[in-house]
Amino acid sequence: MFDASYTLAQHIIGLVSFAAIGLLLVFGRPAERIAGTAFLVDMVGTPLVDHLHIGELRYGVAILSIGVFATLFVLSLRTDRWWLIAATGVQLLSMGLWVATVFGDLQVWGAVTVRIVIWTQLMLLAFFGIWEARSAPYARPSTSAGSRVRSGAIT
Repeated sequence: MFDASYTLAQHIIGLVSFAAIGLLLVFGRPAERIAGTAFLVDMVGTPLVDHLHIGELRYGVAILSIGVFATLFVLSLRTDRWWLIAATGVQLLSMGLWVATVFGDLQVWGAVTVRIVIWTQLMLLAFFGIWEARSAPYARPSTSAGSRVRSGAIT
């Protein structure tokens, strides 16, 4: 992980990402664990599919990005979590960048830089999500069967 070709900022973002994902998986409720798994697949899978591209479009990474968006979108519809709604919106910005890369005259380095900022925002939202899952009264699991979806239990 500590490769000399990476900058200090990239190392810090990587450590923050692993911390956020780990906390989602350990301390989150089912919705946070699913989101954390999607983030982990995206983070670990990106270097594995980065070489798949057509021209400037890295379609392997784009497919992973679509998968994260779809996961966050479904979770935000099925649970009462503000962080998931915000994360879905932030991930939608990333999707817009993929479209702009295909149809526009967007510099690749600019798009990648914005995606790094978007990823950092997602990880900061994940920290909020951990707090929300543990502290917010509406996120606590209840014992009634009718409120299982509202409490974050995916049924």
